[in-house]
Amino acid sequence: SSLQSHKSMDHEQQWYQRRVRGRISTNNTHTPTITEMKLLFVLFFTLAALTYAAYTPPTKAGVYLGDINCKLDPRINITTIAGYKNGTYIKQIFRYLWGAACGRSRGVFTLDFPEYAGNTYSCAHWPSEWGINNINDWFKTPEVYEQHLQYLDLYLQGNYNTTAVHGPSTCDFVTMTKLWCGADRELPWQRTPWVQRIGNQPFRGVNTGGVFVLEPWITPSFTDWSLTLPDQYTYSQQNPQGSAGYQALVNHWTTWYTAQDFQQIAAAGLNSIRLPVGWWYFAPAANVQYSPYTIPTQLITDLTHPITTFIKMAHDNNLVVILDLHGAPSSQNGLDNSGVRSNDPKPERWGFQWFYDPEAQQNTTLVLVAMAKYIEFLSANGIDNVIALELLNEPWVFGDMSIIRDFYVRSIIAIRQVSDIPIIIHDAFRHEEWDWLLTNFPFKNIYMDTHIYHAFNADDIASSTPVCDHNKMIVAQNIACGYGSMLRFKTCLGLPTFVGEWSLAIDDCIAIIRGAGKSVQTKDFGQCKNLQARVGDPWWIQAYRKFAYKQMSMSERELGWFFWTWKTGPGTESDPSTPYWSYSSAMKAGILPTVLPSANYNITSACFEFESTDPYTC
Repeated sequence: SSLQSHKSMDHEQQWYQRRVRGRISTNNTHTPTITEMKLLFVLFFTLAALTYAAYTPPTKAGVYLGDINCKLDPRINITTIAGYKNGTYIKQIFRYLWGAACGRSRGVFTLDFPEYAGNTYSCAHWPSEWGINNINDWFKTPEVYEQHLQYLDLYLQGNYNTTAVHGPSTCDFVTMTKLWCGADRELPWQRTPWVQRIGNQPFRGVNTGGVFVLEPWITPSFTDWSLTLPDQYTYSQQNPQGSAGYQALVNHWTTWYTAQDFQQIAAAGLNSIRLPVGWWYFAPAANVQYSPYTIPTQLITDLTHPITTFIKMAHDNNLVVILDLHGAPSSQNGLDNSGVRSNDPKPERWGFQWFYDPEAQQNTTLVLVAMAKYIEFLSANGIDNVIALELLNEPWVFGDMSIIRDFYVRSIIAIRQVSDIPIIIHDAFRHEEWDWLLTNFPFKNIYMDTHIYHAFNADDIASSTPVCDHNKMIVAQNIACGYGSMLRFKTCLGLPTFVGEWSLAIDDCIAIIRGAGKSVQTKDFGQCKNLQARVGDPWWIQAYRKFAYKQMSMSERELGWFFWTWKTGPGTESDPSTPYWSYSSAMKAGILPTVLPSANYNITSACFEFESTDPYTC
C-alpha cells in the first residue's frame, strides 16, 4: 500500500514538472532558468497586488464592533448627580453599580490611555492618581463630584473594554451608561424620512392586532375557538365565501375598528399605527394561490377594500401606518398570529416549512412586491400615510438566521424594482447575529423591528405570593431599562431600531394567550392567583405606569415604539389582564395617561427613577 502511494506521488510530481516546463518552453526537456523563475515570481506578485488593489470592503449596515464604546450616560452630570431626587444617582451607584460592575472580567479593568499603561486595576486597587483607596471614598464630598464623574466615566469605559465579548448587554451598568457609536447614530429617529410627518417625534404608536389576522385571545368571542378551530386558516376552511361565517368575518373587517378608534388614538398623543395583515389579501395581485383563506370581494385596488378603508381612516386622523406582513405562506413561525398554527409537537421546528420551502419564500416575495405596488397605488390616490413596509413579522426564533437574511436581501432587491418605500426587517428575536449578518448589506432606507415582552419566560413570570408579585414588577422595570443597551447595540452595529411590539404584562394570565384549546399558562407557578388584587390598587397603578414609561424611555432613544395592541374584543372586558395588553383599556384603568406626553411625568427620565425596595427578596 505504501509503495503504491509512493509511485502515485512520483507520477503526480512528474506530471506537475511537465506542466510547468511546458508553460515555460516548447521544449519539454528544458529546465527553467533562474531568469525565467524570477519572471514567474514577478508575474505572480503583480497579479496578487492587482487582486488586492481591486478588493473593496463590504458595505456594512452599522459600525464595526471596535468603533463603539460604553460611556457614562450624559444625563448623569455635575448638575444632576446630587440634585436629582435628593442625590438618587449617588445612592444608586453605591447600591447597585458597584455590584454590577466590580465582578466583571475577573474583577479587573484596564485603561487604554498612555498615563495608565503597564497597570491593571480593580475595585480594590484604583489608579493612585485618583486618590481613591476604596469604594467608600467615591463621591465623599461635593467638592470631588465633578472629578469623580470623570473618573467614573473612565472606569466604566475601561470595564467595558476589558470585557472579552461585547454583546447587547455588555454596556448595561444599571442604566447609568450609554453605548456610543458616533453622532450620526444618536437619536436616529431625528434622521428618518417620516420624522416631520409625525411631528418631529419618535414613533409613539399602537398595533391594531386581530383585525386582518385573527388571534383568538384578542377576539375570544368572535367564534368558538378550540383545538379544532385554532386560527384563521381553519376558520376560512369551515366558513367559505357565501356562508354566514364568512359574512361575520366581513363585518369584523369593516366594523370592529371605526373612525372613532382612530380619533381616540390621535387624541391620546399617538402618531402611528402598525397594521398587521396576512399574505392572502395580496395573493391575487401577486398571482399566488391562497385557498382556503377567504378575502374581501373587492380587489385590493378598489378604494372600498376594507384594508384601504382602514388605512384611510388613519390618514384622516394624521396617523402614519407601517404595513406589516404578519403571516407568510406556510407560516414563518407556526403561531396563530401568522394565520395558521403548527401542530408539530416540537416547537423548535415551527416555521421550518417556510424556512426550507423555496416556493413559500418566493411567494412571500411576490406578495411583498404586490404590497409595495399597493402602497404606491394608495399614494397616487391621495392616501399617502403608509410610510414603511415590514417584510415579515417574527420569523421563528429557532430558525437559521442566514436563511432569513438571504430572504430579506432577495425581497429588498425585488421591491426596489417598483418602489423606494422605507423597508423594515424583523430581528426574529435574535441580536448578536445581526452584527455579522448585515456585514455585506449595501441597501439604504432599511430599518429594524424588535419585540420585547416580559410575559412568556418562566424567569419573567414566576411568582406565587403578593410579595413576589411586587418584586417581580420592580425587577421587570429594571430589566426594561437594561434593554436600552440591547437597543443601542442593534442601532449601532446593525440598523436603526424600534420596538414594534411591547406590553405591560409580566405574566401570561390573559385567557388563551397561548392559543385556543391550550392551557392559560405554559406552567402554573402561581403567577395568576393574586391577579385580581391588583385591580384598582394604587401601588399597582403607579407601578404599571412606571413600567410603561421605562419601556417608552429606552425605545425613544432609538426610533420609538408600538404598543401591542390598541384594543381587545368582546369577551375580554372582565379579564383583569386586559389593561396590560390593551392600550385603550390601560387608559381607562388609569395606568396610562389619556394624552402623551403626560404633563405630570417626564418619559425621557423614567429610567433614572430608582425604587427604594430591594427587588430580590422574593
